[in-house]
Amino acid sequence: MLLSAQIIVKNLNVFVPAAESASLPATLTLGRPVFLRSQDAWPAGHVCICETLPETLPRQALPENTLVFFHKDTNFLRVLHSANLIRIPDSASVIDLFNKIQEIFDRYDRWDEQLKDFLRKGNNLTSMLDCSFPVFGNPVLVQASDFSLLAHSSVIDENAALHHLIDPAVGFETASAEKLDPEYRELQNKKEPFLMPSYYTGSRQLCVNLYEHGVFSCRVMLSEEMAPLSSEQAALLAHLSEYLQAVLQRNEEAHSGSGHSLGKILEDIIMERLTDYTAIDNRLSEYGWFSSHYYCCLSLTRSVDREEGLSGNYLCHYLEEMIKGSCAFPYGDDILVFVNLSRYDRTIDQLLTALTPFLRDSLLKTGASSTIRGTIDLRYSCLQARTAQEIGNKYENYRWVHRFEDISLTYLCDCCIRDMPSHMVVSQKLLTLHRYDEKHHSDYCDTLRTYLESEKNAVQSARKLFIHRSTFLYRLDRIQEIVPIDFNNEDELFYLLLSFRILDLKEKEMTQVTYI
Repeated sequence: MLLSAQIIVKNLNVFVPAAESASLPATLTLGRPVFLRSQDAWPAGHVCICETLPETLPRQALPENTLVFFHKDTNFLRVLHSANLIRIPDSASVIDLFNKIQEIFDRYDRWDEQLKDFLRKGNNLTSMLDCSFPVFGNPVLVQASDFSLLAHSSVIDENAALHHLIDPAVGFETASAEKLDPEYRELQNKKEPFLMPSYYTGSRQLCVNLYEHGVFSCRVMLSEEMAPLSSEQAALLAHLSEYLQAVLQRNEEAHSGSGHSLGKILEDIIMERLTDYTAIDNRLSEYGWFSSHYYCCLSLTRSVDREEGLSGNYLCHYLEEMIKGSCAFPYGDDILVFVNLSRYDRTIDQLLTALTPFLRDSLLKTGASSTIRGTIDLRYSCLQARTAQEIGNKYENYRWVHRFEDISLTYLCDCCIRDMPSHMVVSQKLLTLHRYDEKHHSDYCDTLRTYLESEKNAVQSARKLFIHRSTFLYRLDRIQEIVPIDFNNEDELFYLLLSFRILDLKEKEMTQVTYI
């Protein structure tokens, strides 16, 4: 592979200790070394070595893609002023210099051949990052545009001091802050390698942005954790990034249209594209999800504009890291999370308790299904979660988590008035009594409700209303005069109680306010 003048000089500190590599060209344009003899043109694109500069060469500035090492001064040098002309000490041998430069090229060629071989064999991103660690001396990470981590050097897993680079909690806090930083968003437009300041992640990072069809797709990051970053590494990181992008494109092409993943299987179940229970059990068992396990489903929706929050893919990745034994995937504008509670080894109560602070901080409203056993009812578990989310946000949108068990009665009442307005569904006797109360400023509706909810216990009802028992019995007689009610008819009493609940629901819907 071609190298830059910076790389070569940096690796020749024994031969040219006084040379300043940072002032030299950083582009990878130089080929292997050649000896300068009597020639009439500069060998462009090569490292050149000579004892004395040949007088036959043109007396003009060196091409940028030429690097010359020489021994002796001549008048020729007074005409040429270039950082690419480097004098080596008299004690140094040009033959030894030539061999050393060849060794440098050999080392980087071996690295480049490894990258090519991995690409040919279809190896993953991690294998490329691992073979690049000796080149950079620091860990490399590949991060998608939605902040999810696609790959990282294995040295991070092996070194506890580097675990913060892949810690989901640290990553979430960093991503949340960066998402709202306009200066950080501008970094997505940088086409050349750039240095990210340490105040973003705690350490400096040399970065290369990757684009897909002109749109920022991911970022390759060399983190300054184990050794200082240096300027010549920028071109090498860009070189590595070309291979990484080829792997990403290959993976995208390979996975487009393919659907044999846990998330895809669950989506097929929800969409009723997969309905055979035997096939469902067989597919899910490949991922350790068995019919003997317990499951639940969560449906998450953002309470802020999608552009202001973190992306769905990142949130899915973070949730799977947070909840062991879960599978999260975008579903329309929402995020669905199926949790294998048997593998999570906690109850749904413990899950929601642990998850609520994250949901609140991320402005995510959540519907939660009941716990189910087996895989047959996974689709209905999803319907429960989405129903809990819909009904909860409709009538109690100040809450962050809506459990289906908590809103099930509200759901039943809501179903009663989906096809007809409430006044056409509830008991007409109750409406008549309500109109009488409004006209005469009485409390017969409240009296009737208290009596029904107290299971027709007059003493207990009077106590709840803070009135004397005789006063209560008088009110009950008046109710019977206004709207005759058969208190021995359980169906009629149930209908009256349901009517009270439906009217409560309509009042709650009319007075609902939005909380964020």
